[in-house]
Amino acid sequence: MLNVTKPKETLGKMETAEKAVMAEKDDWKMTNVSLEYKHRELPTDVDVENMLKAADKIEDEYFRLRAKALVALFKKFGKRRKELQLIQMNDIKVENDLLLITFNLAKKRKLGLFQYFKFLKKTNPEELNKPQTELVEQWKLWRETKEGSHFREDRRTKSVSIEDKYAKLILEYYEFMKNKYPDSKWLFPSGKSIFGTAYVIFPERHLKGWELWHIIKQLDPQVWCHLFRELKGSEVVKEKGETLESLFSVKRTLDLSNIDVAYKYVDRYAIQKMKTEA
Repeated sequence: MLNVTKPKETLGKMETAEKAVMAEKDDWKMTNVSLEYKHRELPTDVDVENMLKAADKIEDEYFRLRAKALVALFKKFGKRRKELQLIQMNDIKVENDLLLITFNLAKKRKLGLFQYFKFLKKTNPEELNKPQTELVEQWKLWRETKEGSHFREDRRTKSVSIEDKYAKLILEYYEFMKNKYPDSKWLFPSGKSIFGTAYVIFPERHLKGWELWHIIKQLDPQVWCHLFRELKGSEVVKEKGETLESLFSVKRTLDLSNIDVAYKYVDRYAIQKMKTEA
């Protein structure tokens, strides 16, 4: 557990905000992102720059650098929140003027009805005697539990020039963490404000998804974390066009398990070139 002393005024504001969020956490449920983000404008380069300018106004160096690195990671790589949570310090390297980041893929897969029947057979066979309609409803709820789903575990390494403006922000925060908190396992460790005068880092625990979401929303209330993923997919499609290469580039860039999802990106963002007629 690492202790960081902070100015009382800064920590007082942080502690108040943190208490407000924690008080709402038990009753709070994120709006259905899969529905909401599709009806929002994707963030522009100007929006991203404004978020970085908002982060620059954060007085405390740790929180300022952390917010900017988080924006940079979302913008450059279009990763899921879970995949940023799981970045460890040793997942980041610099080789031959390239920043290398190895991501732990964390795609959640919900189990099917047949798996639910197998689960019941092992844990509570009598439940299988219920009407099928009731079992289907139970299965839908079960899929939201830990037993009814699992994360696909895999690792992928991405590279970008250290001269890239977003790479510089990531490296600045990484170097800060390496020098200030050499015992931290995670790039984004968990922490807690204490009595408004200090912030304690827990080097063996990482930030939760809702905490990353909260950091982004404070910089721009209109931006979802997932919008950066949508943005990255659209950038690839606009660069490659309506081509087979575009399809596989989206799949590779976003580390999608299903090429059908990549096709949806191409279908949404490819600009169709019409035949020129005299």
